[in-house]
Amino acid sequence: MSLKIGYAQEIITPSLDRPVFLAGFGRNRRAESVHDDLYVRTLTLENNGRFVIVAALDLIGLHREQCQTIEARVAAQIPQAQMLITCTHTHHGPDTMGLWGPDEQTSGVDDIYMDTVFAKVVKTAVSATENMQEARLSSTSIVVPGVVHNVRDPDITDEELTCLQFHSLGEERPLTTWLIFPCHPEVLWDENPHITSDYIFTLRQMVEAETSAPCLCQVGALGGMMTPDVVDHSFAEAEAMGHTLAQAALAELADCTPVEVTRLEYIRQEYSLLLENPLFKMAADIGVLPQIEREDGTLLTEASLLWLGDVVLCAVPGELLPKLGLQYRQMMKEAGGRITAVIGLANDELGYILPAEDFTPPENYLEPGSSYEESMSVSATAGPALTSVLQKLLEK
Repeated sequence: MSLKIGYAQEIITPSLDRPVFLAGFGRNRRAESVHDDLYVRTLTLENNGRFVIVAALDLIGLHREQCQTIEARVAAQIPQAQMLITCTHTHHGPDTMGLWGPDEQTSGVDDIYMDTVFAKVVKTAVSATENMQEARLSSTSIVVPGVVHNVRDPDITDEELTCLQFHSLGEERPLTTWLIFPCHPEVLWDENPHITSDYIFTLRQMVEAETSAPCLCQVGALGGMMTPDVVDHSFAEAEAMGHTLAQAALAELADCTPVEVTRLEYIRQEYSLLLENPLFKMAADIGVLPQIEREDGTLLTEASLLWLGDVVLCAVPGELLPKLGLQYRQMMKEAGGRITAVIGLANDELGYILPAEDFTPPENYLEPGSSYEESMSVSATAGPALTSVLQKLLEK
C-alpha cells in the first residue's frame, strides 16, 4: 500500500511574562524579545497500519525522560504510533534541560512552560494523524559549500543537505518538505537576547514561500563543532545562510521525480552507557539535571533507524561528531540506502558523541580547553556503543 502522511504545527514560543533563560551559551542569559516564533512541527507517516510520528521542536534539546513522557501521552490517544522526537538545538530558545539557569545551582527550566510544550506536541501528533492523505516522495541530497565549518577539526566537514519532499497524488503539488543539515543553529552568538530559531527561520520561510507547503527541519551530525561559517554573528548572516540552504534545496528538489513509497520501517534499540562525566553527576546531585544514573553506574538511552523507501535515516541521542556521521552514512549506503542521513538530538540529548580514538578526557572538567566536547559528553564509550547499536539495527 502507498504511504500516507499528515502534518500539523503549533507555536511554542515562551511568554516573556515569566523569566526565560536562553539555552546554549552562558548561564543567566535572559530573553528580552521575540525575533521569530519557535515551533513544534510534526509529520505523521503511515503504511500498512504502521504509524511513525516525527516531531521537530525549536528547542536546545530534551532529556529521554521528557521524550518518553510525550510519547506516552500520544500513545494514550494513538496506541499504534511510535515517535521520533527531535530538537533543532537552537541556542536562542528557553532552557529545557536545566543547565542555563541564573546560576550553577539553579535550573533554568520552567515546568509550566514544559507542560505547555508537551501538550502542544501531543496536539500536533493527533492532528497530523487525523488529517492524512496518500503521498509520493522526492528525495535527494546536495553539498552546500561555504556555510559551515568544523572548529574542532577543520579537515573533517559534512556539508550535505538532505532533502525530502512529499507530494499529493495526481496533481503532484508539494505537501511537506523535510530538510536535514549538520550545523549548530548559532549564527547569532552569546550576546543575542532575542528568541529565534536562527538560520532555520529563514530556511523554512523561504522554502514555504516557494512551495506553499510547510517545511520541517532537523539537524544532523553537528558535533565537533559544526558551526556556521560567519564573521559578525548577525541576523543578516543568519538570513543569508538560510537563503543559501533554501535555494540549494529548492533547486535540487526541482529536478526530482516523486515516486511511490511502499516501505516504512522504524526500528528502535535501547542500550546502556557508562556515565563517567563528573560535571553531569554533580549537576544531577544538586537537581539541575535529572537523575539518570542507575545503580550500576550506567544510563539508558536509545538509537533508531527509519527506512522510507530507499531513504535511510539514523536517529542518534545527542550531538554526533561528523567523523562518525560520515561513517554511519556510508554504513547505511552499504545496507541499501540511496539517500542517507543522521538525525541528531533524537529521543534524548546526551551531549557530544565522539569516536573513541579522538576522546581525550580533560584534566580539569571545569576548564577543559581543547577537550570541550569531551567535557560535555557522558563518556568515552558513547561513540563505540552507538556504532555497535547501529550495526545491529542494520543487520535487522
